[in-house]
Amino acid sequence: MRIEIIPAGIGSKPIILEATQVVVKGENGQPVQLAAESGVPGVLLLSNVDDSDFNELLQQVGYDITVICNKLDM
Repeated sequence: MRIEIIPAGIGSKPIILEATQVVVKGENGQPVQLAAESGVPGVLLLSNVDDSDFNELLQQVGYDITVICNKLDM
């Protein structure tokens, strides 16, 4: 998968990386989103911290952690 990181806000030049999995972490360092290639080319496994299977999917991609989310601030 291709990852584009926009470090300096809208309109700034992105940093482009190739990756097989990406874990987005919140300010507290805990994972909040996961994107991972799922064996079949072009198929991505996507999950958010409020999904019921989020912790299971983190473990499937090698993270030995359990995330407890009581509240999402928007």
